[in-house]
Amino acid sequence: MTTPSSSSSSPTSTVGVDDMISLTKLDEESILENLKGRYNASQIYTYTGSILVSMNPYRALPIYETDIVQLYRGQRMGTLPPHIFATADTAYRNMKDHHANQSVIISGESGAGKSEATKLILQYLAAMTGNHSWVEQQILEAGTVLEAFGNAKTVRNNNSSRFGKFIEVHFGTEGNIVGARIIQYLLEKSRVVVQAPSERNYHIFYELVA
Repeated sequence: MTTPSSSSSSPTSTVGVDDMISLTKLDEESILENLKGRYNASQIYTYTGSILVSMNPYRALPIYETDIVQLYRGQRMGTLPPHIFATADTAYRNMKDHHANQSVIISGESGAGKSEATKLILQYLAAMTGNHSWVEQQILEAGTVLEAFGNAKTVRNNNSSRFGKFIEVHFGTEGNIVGARIIQYLLEKSRVVVQAPSERNYHIFYELVA
């Protein structure tokens, strides 16, 4: 495995603690102070045990390139600085090693970056197979269609998901992606007929008349 040279794309941690379980005083003030310091240093990921806390930087960060994917490949969680790729890799390796289904739950308030986190996990899983098949590409591109029908502008987020999404990714015996199933639920149907001030209907209606 080739380790990337030290650069702006390196996820090296230098501020606060990587895992908040190791805080000497575990209370709300200490947690928020640790997260604030790391966020200000563009370190948007922090562990709390096996839970990954992710903060939306609202800007592009150079921490998702191919060399970073390879850096986290096959590494035990906690060996490297916190990263969503570490979470995805752990789930993938547990699936292969134990032949058991794995689940990754992504939750947060509007604008927290849930949709982007989902895309990053899918991109990592696709990269892990070593070749981007047609099936893998279809899974990644299906998100764009879902967002057109289920995302809308709100007062807090110009591309807010107004529905829940359950994604099953199916793997073959060699560990490659062979299919997927996406289930949508809890769509905010009332938005079709009425929207709050400064908010909009679903993107698809504006795309149809554009």
